[in-house]
Amino acid sequence: MRLRLLPSSFPGSSSEASPSSLPAQPLTSFVVEGRGAGPLAIDAGSVGLFGEPAEMGQIRGLVLTHAHIDHVASLPMWVEGMLSLDRAPVRVHASGGAIHALRAHLFSGPLFPDFEALREADGRPLMELVPFPEGEPFELAGFDLRAFPVAHPVPTHGLLVDDGQGAILFGADSGPCDRLWEAAAEAPRLRAVVLEASFPERMQAIADGSGHLTPATLAAELERVPEGVRVLLAHLKPAYRGEIIAELSRRVGDAVEFLEPGAWVDLGQ
Repeated sequence: MRLRLLPSSFPGSSSEASPSSLPAQPLTSFVVEGRGAGPLAIDAGSVGLFGEPAEMGQIRGLVLTHAHIDHVASLPMWVEGMLSLDRAPVRVHASGGAIHALRAHLFSGPLFPDFEALREADGRPLMELVPFPEGEPFELAGFDLRAFPVAHPVPTHGLLVDDGQGAILFGADSGPCDRLWEAAAEAPRLRAVVLEASFPERMQAIADGSGHLTPATLAAELERVPEGVRVLLAHLKPAYRGEIIAELSRRVGDAVEFLEPGAWVDLGQ
């Protein structure tokens, strides 16, 4: 399996090779490939901004963890890219709660057309919003997936993505969450967990209230990571990135790996 955090900003001018010099990551999209599976996109913050339609068209499936704007900002552009390749209906998989938010606030007319209501000449809808089952396995792009609720103010789901030989656990945006580690314990092929650290510790109250982690709460969560499982980190708020990284260095040392936007991370076969 391998994993890629898609870029969502222009690179900085610094040539220093350190986590703090990496491009800021205001939007969230991942791409996962496995043995005979994928590419699968997780979230659509930047997936519709990256590459030409033919490149975006290689993605065999897209699933959303939740409907916050940094996770869906480029979704309309990705759908349009698929439509240019005659892929109607373009299917977007999400929870019932996220689908409700997309219908009410994004694909509703004022911000973007209702692609579910629009039809091709042969009657095909341009888009289908497909609810995934909570807690039950479902198949997408050759992967077996399982979704479970996490600790965030809007309907949000972590995702276990398994290709039959290895698995990745996406924690989504979430504060401390018992269900995440229950899912980890239920995944014998787990190779990596993708977590977040959104705010510095001086903003702990804001992190707690908005369902996010700081280095302090992340450090406590790391005590529950199964032995041998890699911890990959994303979703550092750009305005606080340097401060968060410095605190993480003091708290957890090299126990986490910072995902570099655009680079593939090989998790083995």
